[in-house]
Amino acid sequence: METMGTNADYVTGMQTQMKTWDAEVDALAADGKKASGEMRTAYARRLKELRLSRSAALKSLDEVRMASESASVQLRVGMEAAWSTMQDALAKASADLRK
Repeated sequence: METMGTNADYVTGMQTQMKTWDAEVDALAADGKKASGEMRTAYARRLKELRLSRSAALKSLDEVRMASESASVQLRVGMEAAWSTMQDALAKASADLRK
């Protein structure tokens, strides 16, 4: 994700991305409720993993939000890693579960 100018702008962009991911996770959860047997178990497992990734990303976002402008630049590196993990996990779960 592109780094924005100010900390507030960066946090706003990340919050928007979080809402997009939340909607995608909600859609997967809805699909999981329609599944049966092993597929339902697979959905549940993947959703748990996604929610853990989301929690880590949200924690990083909170750290960036609370940091000063100068400190937030350093925290953004960790933030980018957490968000990349979340994005990759979401894409993989969506592709695997919606085959």
